[in-house]
Amino acid sequence: MCNSPPCDNQHPRCGHCVKADQQCIRNPRPSRHTPRPRSFGLQQIWVPVPPKVDFVDETPLLQHGKASDNRSSAVQLESPHQAQLCQPSNDAPLNVTSPLLAEQTFSNEHIELSLRHAPRTPQDDSPFPTKESAELMRYFVDNCACFFDFSDAERHFAYHVPLRARRNATLANAMLALAARHRSRTGDFEPFAADRYYNACLQTMIPRLGDSTAIQDDELLAAIVILRLLEEMDVPIVGLDPQKHLFGTQAIIAASQAHSPSPMTALRKACYWAAFRQEIFMSLSTQRPFKLILPEMKPPPSPSDDWSWTLQATYQCGKVQAFVFDEKSATVSRYLQLMEEIEKWQRECPMSFDPVYQEASRLGGSFPDIRLQSDCHVMGWQYIIMAHLLLNAHRPLPRVGPSHKQKMMDMEKVVKKGVRTLCGIARSNPQTPPASLVACMGIALCKFVPCRYFGDRFDSEPEQALLRDLLLQTELSTGWPTCMARVQLEQTWNWTRDTPHYPN
Repeated sequence: MCNSPPCDNQHPRCGHCVKADQQCIRNPRPSRHTPRPRSFGLQQIWVPVPPKVDFVDETPLLQHGKASDNRSSAVQLESPHQAQLCQPSNDAPLNVTSPLLAEQTFSNEHIELSLRHAPRTPQDDSPFPTKESAELMRYFVDNCACFFDFSDAERHFAYHVPLRARRNATLANAMLALAARHRSRTGDFEPFAADRYYNACLQTMIPRLGDSTAIQDDELLAAIVILRLLEEMDVPIVGLDPQKHLFGTQAIIAASQAHSPSPMTALRKACYWAAFRQEIFMSLSTQRPFKLILPEMKPPPSPSDDWSWTLQATYQCGKVQAFVFDEKSATVSRYLQLMEEIEKWQRECPMSFDPVYQEASRLGGSFPDIRLQSDCHVMGWQYIIMAHLLLNAHRPLPRVGPSHKQKMMDMEKVVKKGVRTLCGIARSNPQTPPASLVACMGIALCKFVPCRYFGDRFDSEPEQALLRDLLLQTELSTGWPTCMARVQLEQTWNWTRDTPHYPN
């Protein structure tokens, strides 16, 4: 170690070590940069930042002329919170004596930054030009797409439809109309906004329907399916339904079947299934035969995933409705075949359809608590239970004789248990709003069938109150009007103002 007086800085050995003929090992020099605090003092003065700031890339690539001179890649950042965003973080160490900072020249005019993944500015002709329309678009994704996507693993209406709507005003306005109607029914939102978007949608949809290529337009079909859901929301759950958009959907599907030998696109198939479920709703409401049994929609005998199992249950419900509401097909052999298909689904569905948690209902006090994993599991059970209810209510019975009364009592037990299960699943899984609609249809069917059963077969006042409350809560949470069904049930139950559970 060189312990001589101050070194003369000669290399490789200092003069003292040369004279002493010894190895020159110097003491390490202390670092100039002493540790600095990681936060700024209260007296720190910040350079003011102009409202418009551009950032320029001065990397070695740019210095050697290898970067593009195209200034269109620069992103201008303007924000009312510019000063807060530009202030350095107290958590990041900063060497204020860095030579790099010392050599940079700051301009009060602008600083430019080239971002590889900068958000693009929306097009001037975007169908979502206002803050309200953008909010409604997101509202559709979060609150309305679930009515279409519960058996769709790819969630076409939550993802693909909004994406396509960015370049299709008809589809965009259909989405906005449904979102506005749902939002106004379930929250505080302008009730007439939906009408504006609905009229704007029709202005572009009607001319398009006259085009010969309209039957192959997936986006047009999606828009009509969405408007059909809006149409359902505008009529009571057991009231008169104009079915205008339902007829339009079925007309396009029928025409495309005759002129399209090519396979369906994924979006078109999602629209077909949405139309299929809308036909289930209408067939139940009006007690007419099911009209949309399409061969190419028939699920495979052995479904490959949970969503396919749900589609199979949905398809089975449509087949049962086609049977029970069409007297020409009502044969005993057909009844037995359909019942076997339902029981086979119940036996063979995957373990994922088993309840995560289950608790039996208390006598007259509550519905059963049945928690299921996902939307597809919830709706698979709702549709298969509805099919089982309908088929049991139309089971062949002896017309006379001692066994007639017993068979009727057995049927009533099965039906009442099924209604309780529908309601229990709906109440236990509020994250799946369509489940409540199916349950309400089961309750309301009592007014539109040849014999008295379903909702009006419940003679316990506490249980009647539970059924009525489910109808009310469904209207509040989904926007579907159930008032007429509630009034009809109260009349059927002979509720008066003296009834303990009579609504105030």
